[in-house]
Amino acid sequence: MDPLRFPTTDSGAAEWRLDQGLLRAWQGTSELERIITEVFGRLRDPVYRYLMSTLGSPAEAEELTQETFLRLLAHLQKGHPVEHVRAWVFRVAHNLALNTLRKRNRQEAVIPSGGGPRRDEKADPAPTAEERVIEQELQQRMSRALARLSPQERYCLELKAEGLTYREIAETLDIHPGSVATFLARGVGKLKRWLQ
Repeated sequence: MDPLRFPTTDSGAAEWRLDQGLLRAWQGTSELERIITEVFGRLRDPVYRYLMSTLGSPAEAEELTQETFLRLLAHLQKGHPVEHVRAWVFRVAHNLALNTLRKRNRQEAVIPSGGGPRRDEKADPAPTAEERVIEQELQQRMSRALARLSPQERYCLELKAEGLTYREIAETLDIHPGSVATFLARGVGKLKRWLQ
């Protein structure tokens, strides 16, 4: 029997638990590394996408993705249980992103940065000039609309887009699950109004 169970719900979300008894048995063994590797394999892309959407920098997103899973390993090696692994991982990633944004804001206050095109954006190889202009306008409108949302509304939308449940979003952001529903409803409502 697999010591780490990954039961899925209708939405594909998984409940992953690592209790203290299992962790004590695995401390210093390759079993813990196998578990981390499995969790990494399942969550790396969603965590990276969330960090990328939050930070806008592939290099920072990649670095913080790695840091998130290193922190999970260190936490588990100390024998600390994790009740909901996915929510725990996203909470660490979210907090790392917030710290990075705070540092960036402090640096930008001292050294203003130029706003050039992002290198991570890949153009469609065959769009017409008109299609490029329309796509660029849509992206700009969406970016402006998302920027107008409150941070909580934006984070809730981004985490929901990564497939997290309301409870997991609540744990990640340290808010009540009912607040998640409220922030999502407000955010979607505002986006609909602003994009029409």
